[in-house]
Amino acid sequence: MEDVSVPPGPMSQASTQMITGVEPQATPRTGLEHTFSIEQNGISMRQLVDAMKCDAQKQEQLLDVIACVLDCTVARNDSNGRKTDMAAFEGSYAPIAASAYVRRINRYGGCSACCFAVGLMYLERLKRRNHTVCLNSCNFQRLYLVAVMTAAKFLDDFYYSNKHWAEVGGISLQELNLLELEFLFRMGFCLNITREDYESYFTMLVGNGAPVAQSQAACTQGKKEDGMGSKALSWCDVTNAISSMAQ
Repeated sequence: MEDVSVPPGPMSQASTQMITGVEPQATPRTGLEHTFSIEQNGISMRQLVDAMKCDAQKQEQLLDVIACVLDCTVARNDSNGRKTDMAAFEGSYAPIAASAYVRRINRYGGCSACCFAVGLMYLERLKRRNHTVCLNSCNFQRLYLVAVMTAAKFLDDFYYSNKHWAEVGGISLQELNLLELEFLFRMGFCLNITREDYESYFTMLVGNGAPVAQSQAACTQGKKEDGMGSKALSWCDVTNAISSMAQ
């Protein structure tokens, strides 16, 4: 009798059912199926494209949240007179608000929306190596620009040159090259972000419900409490700002 055993190697669910006559059990969907191959219970190419488009659209809501968070963070650090010990990133008072700067980078930087969140994750990682790291009106123009640019280079398939990023940030190409090099060495060239860490950070940023409205309300509340002389929210750095809004 002819041997009809299943040949070795990965097989799709349809092939398994056709050969064995046993219908495979459905794998629970987690929302991250587009990160697995078809042989690992992933999805088809058409489904992959649709899932990636949907995933990209979901990231767009980050921009308004991060813009508000940076405004609050910079204002609070300015009021406390906080500065970093990274002199290369300190400069004159920025001619643009932090929120407007985020939108400028988004308009001209050509990077994915997730790069803005990963840039914040890089700054948190940098802060663990140097506790003086903070964003104020004299350094966010350089510090956050380099963080987002580095994220774009590490994550995106296509990204602009340093010359273009220098024009976006309003600084010289030579200065940007030096800042990028210093940033990478201070980071220890540790740029990898796992999908699980990113999803956790994304959830912390946007929370549930209407994230933009919640963040704007939190910022407004903090400013009112400052003006009344009451105890203000602890906008010491980006991490505390996000945590306060997530509560």
